[in-house]
Amino acid sequence: MKTDLEKLFSGTLTKKQLMTHLVNIIDSLAELKKTGVDIENILLDKKHIFLDHFSNRLVFMHLPIKDNVFEKVSMSEFLKELIASTTYDENDDLQFFIKLHNYLASTPAFQLQEFQEKLIEFSTGRKQRKDARKPKSNFYSPGFITRALAATDDEGTTVLGAFTEHDEYEEGTTALGVDNRSMEKPFLIDVEAGTKIVVTKEVFKLGRDPEQADYASKNKVVGRIHAELITADGEYFLMDKHSRNGSYVNGVKLSPNEKIKIKHEDQIKLANQEFVFKLF
Repeated sequence: MKTDLEKLFSGTLTKKQLMTHLVNIIDSLAELKKTGVDIENILLDKKHIFLDHFSNRLVFMHLPIKDNVFEKVSMSEFLKELIASTTYDENDDLQFFIKLHNYLASTPAFQLQEFQEKLIEFSTGRKQRKDARKPKSNFYSPGFITRALAATDDEGTTVLGAFTEHDEYEEGTTALGVDNRSMEKPFLIDVEAGTKIVVTKEVFKLGRDPEQADYASKNKVVGRIHAELITADGEYFLMDKHSRNGSYVNGVKLSPNEKIKIKHEDQIKLANQEFVFKLF
């Protein structure tokens, strides 16, 4: 039975499982690039990237430009979609997932080596030296593919890796890549109204004044600029702006101008208006 990337990323993943799969993708593509394969023509569709159970390597479809009938996406867009659709174990290292999410959301393009360095940084909390050799890590790394096996079908499609079965890709089949949706930004849910308030700025002002606030409440007991939701270094904070009726995080009242870190599904209250903070 074939195991595709979609199946590998299904279910709830732990930090170790997510790291294993991402490093396997990076190492596999890096080695293919070394062999001279143009990875721009790799079909980046998680339904058409397979795991070879014998070698534990990933198998990719390489489509020549002359037969380019698939929807091309960039590597960054592919990884954004992959992470956005992943369910992460919130009892694990949630900060790792948040930093990874934010990095992909804010980086339009990157190199595979840079992405791997960021993975290690987010996992260990230590930045890599630019001239350092590839560090050892405490998670499983599948290593590099020693060679790329290629089999070409009648239509010019090349199957890269150890997997050679390709009889399902017959003439007339169009393989489409993933869509180009962007990563979701953090947001608040108004508990009573059920509305979603997307946090679109690093300093997002919450209040009643529509001319100054990024989110303007109609609640009369909410201050003109009641509080600010701040994004900094991949983390999130709520700051009370000397509000008359107070700001609360999980039932704890903030002091005037106090900034407190918030996380996924924290309960926030501005005066008597309740919200839930969400990252995904």
